[in-house]
Amino acid sequence: MTTTAVLFDLDDTLFDHQGCTRAALCALHARHAAFRAWSFDQFDAAHRSLLEALHVDVLAGRLTVDEARVRRFRSLVEQAGGEPSDALARTIAAKYREVYVAHWQPVRGALALLQALRGRVATGVVTNNVAAEQQQKIDACGFRPWLDAIVISEQAGVSKPDPRIFAIALDRLGHPPQTAVMVGDAWDADIAGAMAAGIHPIWFNRFGAESPDPAVPEIHSLEPAETIAELILNPL
Repeated sequence: MTTTAVLFDLDDTLFDHQGCTRAALCALHARHAAFRAWSFDQFDAAHRSLLEALHVDVLAGRLTVDEARVRRFRSLVEQAGGEPSDALARTIAAKYREVYVAHWQPVRGALALLQALRGRVATGVVTNNVAAEQQQKIDACGFRPWLDAIVISEQAGVSKPDPRIFAIALDRLGHPPQTAVMVGDAWDADIAGAMAAGIHPIWFNRFGAESPDPAVPEIHSLEPAETIAELILNPL
């Protein structure tokens, strides 16, 4: 197979969402006594569970990102045994957002990898989230000049793993699925979605999780850029 197009997930593939989240949670864990009823790992796990559950409502348009954030932290205060209130939840949510944005950064090697692929293949991002948030992340990390297409679920009207969102991206790039690669960290959304769309998947397994399917190629880092670029351009 000769790769002609490469699609990337954004959060925790190119953009270091987990790093920003952990920095924000560390600040909250140190600041609010209610959260110290948990270890940091317990706090992180409880937050992740609520984030994923409420993100479904955000993608469906039932909640705004800001509403979901406030609801998330009100629930976390309650789960930790504190006294929840909307005012406290808004204060915590604002601090979380402040620290989260202050730590926006690419995953190590992401920008160099996009640069290494430039001129060799068409490149695009396919991401589930609200458009304004994802566009801001792309600009903050300097990705935009190295991307030929950006497809965001809110604008596309369909979310990963639905094959239609991948088809939208490839249509914009002008390449067929048979010669395209999708690189992403989320198995259900990125890998299963890509396979359903007829796209060759590469799992970005940054944290060494067990693979649901060892036949799917995986990478554990985006560095060194040239080596990873060659793996993407010439998948097994």
